[in-house]
Amino acid sequence: MYAFVAALSVAIMVALLVLPRYTRSPRYMEPQAAVVQYLIERLSLKQPKEFDEAMTRVEARLRGKLSLFDAKGALVRTNVEPALEAPTPGELDELVQEKWSLDWGRMVVRSDDRSLLAVYAPNRPGFPWSYVLPMGAVILLVVGAASIWFSRRLARPLDQLADAARRFGAGETTARARLEREDELGDVGRAFDEMAERTSAVLQSQRQLMGDVSHELRTPLARIRVALELAAEDPVAARDVLADVGTDLDEIDQLIGDILTTARLDGATAEITRHPMSLGELTDRAIERFAARHPSRTLDRSIAGAERAIECDAVLLRRALDNLLDNAAKYSDVGTAVKFAVVPNGTKVAFEIVDGGIGMSPEELERAGTPFWRADGSRARKTGGVGLGLALARRIARVHGGEVTLTSRPGQGTTARLEVPLQGEQPVG
Repeated sequence: MYAFVAALSVAIMVALLVLPRYTRSPRYMEPQAAVVQYLIERLSLKQPKEFDEAMTRVEARLRGKLSLFDAKGALVRTNVEPALEAPTPGELDELVQEKWSLDWGRMVVRSDDRSLLAVYAPNRPGFPWSYVLPMGAVILLVVGAASIWFSRRLARPLDQLADAARRFGAGETTARARLEREDELGDVGRAFDEMAERTSAVLQSQRQLMGDVSHELRTPLARIRVALELAAEDPVAARDVLADVGTDLDEIDQLIGDILTTARLDGATAEITRHPMSLGELTDRAIERFAARHPSRTLDRSIAGAERAIECDAVLLRRALDNLLDNAAKYSDVGTAVKFAVVPNGTKVAFEIVDGGIGMSPEELERAGTPFWRADGSRARKTGGVGLGLALARRIARVHGGEVTLTSRPGQGTTARLEVPLQGEQPVG
């Protein structure tokens, strides 16, 4: 960094000092030309003796080369040997209308009576080493100090960010940059920390998924194994146990189905097949399933616009309603009723499920819907599961052009609202 800034500073100094000498227009010599023209005008009026005396006095202070010519181009006097080149035809043509002709480092002037022509080449000043070198040294010192300060200010947070990235890439999911800065580097550091936080949460969710799926599969499989062993030993005694095998298989089937459906609907390219279905038929099936799965629970229903049609993937949309109703039953007491309302509103229909259960805090509500996350982290059978129900319902709603929203307060229950377009209003695919 220092080498780059130092080289740039030197280049700028050289440009400021050297380039004007070669890039300025010859018009910059006009002030000198005016002085020389005035001198030639005075000399043209003097007699030969006075002319020689005046030239002797002037030549010591000319600060340049001067050659004088008469109107015919003959050399009259010069202070250098060899004399400067006589005026060219082009310069003479220019002097017909002008009093001087200017070129790089050369000027040709005439007297008013055109009897005397002067060719003057001013001395170029030498390079100002006496002040350029000290000034350059001071600039390089200042640039060096600024570069060291800036490089340290830039390199340290970059090293800190790179170290955090390496540690995170090596599997240390708690690694964070933690750059407390209010500039672009701080923005990059905070973006990295946010990315690492989300990635860590996803990895944790995946690990949780493996444990949860294992747990959810182990319990029904264990019951099925016990039932089969009893059936082999005593078919009569195993009759009551075998009655629950179908329920266990349904649990396994639903778990695997939720995982596969969530994977299929992941991303913006998910496609579904829609068919018209009345709201009444859709909700009747959801109510029947709720009654079959939760026979001890009361479902208060309020269905409006049952005759209206909706274009949907009926299997997916029923699964979304089933998941929301199951959550309401799972997170509320048996003695409380679950409320289920269908409210058409213009071009959309809202399915509202309200429970009087444990509710969620604002922090839990913000994370609700994240795949594999559960508001209740226990592994009790009552609130078990892998945390896919709400996430799957939300993805199903979105592929139908709708959304699932939650409102909740701790101890006061939760309201889940699934809203999708009615027939003819939803996007295709």
